[in-house]
Amino acid sequence: MSWGINNLIIDKKTQPKMFRMTVQGHHHRGHVYIFLNGGDLFDVYLTTNRGTIKQRTDEMGIYNDQLIDWIDERVERISDYVI
Repeated sequence: MSWGINNLIIDKKTQPKMFRMTVQGHHHRGHVYIFLNGGDLFDVYLTTNRGTIKQRTDEMGIYNDQLIDWIDERVERISDYVI
């Protein structure tokens, strides 16, 4: 995976806690927001640089072991990368 990550922000003041990064991938260019929700799962939002939500996880959220694959599938992964 090579998302071209920059502008990392970890906001400990917001509730729930939030992590934001700017990515420049094959499928998505903009921000990725990651929130830890009340069910100890992650809510992930892919937005434009202006904040328009393009994609998000479902209402339940996703587990820690699914986080990287979920983001990579929507930001960068193409079939040529799969071994």
